[in-house]
Amino acid sequence: MATQSSTSLQELIREDFLTCKICYDLYLVPKILPCLHSYCLGCLDPLVENGTVQCPECCLQTQVPEGAAGLKTNFFINGLLELFQMKCNKDLECTVCSNVQHSAAATSRCLDCKDFLCQTCSQGHCCSRLTLHHKVVKVEDFLAGHYDTEMRFLQELCCQEHPQEALRFFCDACNVPICRDCHMLDHFQHKVVSMASAVQQEQPSVEHLIKTLQGTIASISEQEKAAEAAMDKLNAEGERIKEKICRYVEDAITYIHTQQESALTELDAFLRAQMEALSLAQKELQIQKDKAVTTQEFSQRVLCVGKDYEILHLEGMIRNRVEELQAYQLQPLPSQIPELAIAWNEPQKLSQNPLFSFVFPGDQAKREEEPVEPDDQSVTTPGEESEEAADSSSEPDENSSTSAPESVMESSSITTGSRKRTEFCCSFEDSPRWKEEPFITGIAIVPDSGQVLLLDQANDQIKRYSSSGQFQGIIPLPASDSPFCGIAVCAERLACSSGTHLFFLTLDGLFLSKLEMRGSQSFYALASYGNSYVAVSEGTQCSIALYSPSGLCMGRVQPRDYYGGKFLFLAVNTWEEFVVLDFPRKQIVVMEKSGRILRLLNTRSVLRSPFSVCVDEDRNIFVFDQFKVIQFSADDETGEVVLICPIHRRRPRILAVDVDRLFVVMEGGSTDIYSLLSDVAH
Repeated sequence: MATQSSTSLQELIREDFLTCKICYDLYLVPKILPCLHSYCLGCLDPLVENGTVQCPECCLQTQVPEGAAGLKTNFFINGLLELFQMKCNKDLECTVCSNVQHSAAATSRCLDCKDFLCQTCSQGHCCSRLTLHHKVVKVEDFLAGHYDTEMRFLQELCCQEHPQEALRFFCDACNVPICRDCHMLDHFQHKVVSMASAVQQEQPSVEHLIKTLQGTIASISEQEKAAEAAMDKLNAEGERIKEKICRYVEDAITYIHTQQESALTELDAFLRAQMEALSLAQKELQIQKDKAVTTQEFSQRVLCVGKDYEILHLEGMIRNRVEELQAYQLQPLPSQIPELAIAWNEPQKLSQNPLFSFVFPGDQAKREEEPVEPDDQSVTTPGEESEEAADSSSEPDENSSTSAPESVMESSSITTGSRKRTEFCCSFEDSPRWKEEPFITGIAIVPDSGQVLLLDQANDQIKRYSSSGQFQGIIPLPASDSPFCGIAVCAERLACSSGTHLFFLTLDGLFLSKLEMRGSQSFYALASYGNSYVAVSEGTQCSIALYSPSGLCMGRVQPRDYYGGKFLFLAVNTWEEFVVLDFPRKQIVVMEKSGRILRLLNTRSVLRSPFSVCVDEDRNIFVFDQFKVIQFSADDETGEVVLICPIHRRRPRILAVDVDRLFVVMEGGSTDIYSLLSDVAH
């Protein structure tokens, strides 16, 4: 045990431990701060400002109304300095017999007298009756540190008031060490104990405090690990978001290039057809011109050199030929000049709002108090989102016809719906942990059973839930080159759209057929009408294709006098009326199967970024627009907000209605069920 203490003491009696961290020299009058850092008195004095000194290492502020001199002196450092300085002096002289005229090299050290002794004095010291039992050691062993522990034990601190007396007592009343003279004079009536007794009394509490630090150190270490884990998580999430933004931009660029190629190809085909038609008309005109010229030349020759009877004989034929040529009517020339409509036709607005924005935790409370929809679009991989981004700020062309004839509109009979209000019922139960965060792009309700099917594009599967939200399993999807986007159930058949293909499966996931759809859209929304057919929106074609459950195309619903828009989302109500969301124009088109437009709801002033549409049995139309669900009756363009989703919960993505229940699927895959309650008819 003594060896361990000695070794520990030797580690402390070294120059770097006894060096001031300000002047980098050995301590001179070391003063200790409450943070247990020590500095020279002369180094601390310049740091005192307005009665306060700041630790240069840990920056702890300490009040020093009396200046740096009022701080406690670090006697622990002083004691170590005394040993260090003695051992640094290699040319030691005998402190007993050496004087100005005579000097003798020290060969030993008396630990009790604290004198260095020469060979002669050492022998006499050991023979004297008074010093016979003193411990005399060799100088080499003393300087090597073999007796540092004993020297520390024999070290005594002298009283500042009585320099010749050692501090051997402790005054409990004043809480200061005192010498014998202080005990007899100033502290005579105080409770005074020996220094050893005071140390023995206080040491257990100090040891306990030191032990409690172990728990503090462990707690700080755990917090360090938590901070490191938070940093790792933050870095990982930051990289994930960066990757997502970059992937979004790359997909958007790819989408724009695809649109460019498609538009140029379509324009080239149109121009080629027009040029061929004009070329044919030009050839026909040339033929007619040649006929007229030859007729004119022949008639002129007859008049000039012909005999009278010849002129009269040919007059009838000439007249008939001229009248025939004059009666010729050229077919109208094809003069269809294409007009370019660009979705982002207001480029000055592109710089007003950022494409990507973030909601930070500190902003949530404020944004909940002011429920205003954010201008940002969620950072997701563009599928239908790329179309949304491309068309989100489009304006209708003033020269294009976007509405049905007024006579047709006025003659249609529309049954008004009833105002609804929503009441939260429950949420879908947590599903098994998925490989990727769910990205739901389609929802379908199985007739009769009320089961809910969610198309998870990220995990390439369909999730099956009960009508009350219990997870019931997975329906596998067939292999496809494009991600699956839309889903519908018709006559116990499951229809799914993937790129430009339409797949038909059984409700157990058994593959039945695969069809090629018209156009080159990246997203085809699906809806079903009972057990009769599956309706597919055809985007910029402004039409709806109808497919039987067996996979046969039954025809198309093409609205009359309607072009220049883009059918993105659709629903079919129980009256077999098609409700289509024209995304670029921010309007809702209601039409019959014949293509006759029943109603155009110009909702541009209400909808900012519509993304899904569904209908209930009362012909009410529900549209998800950013963080709101807005209800429109069949003849109301103003709409009414029936649900506002908290901003901190991610925005809704897909809506569906089953009788009196509204299913709201959020980003991330969570799904809430709301009851639809009739409020007031209007």
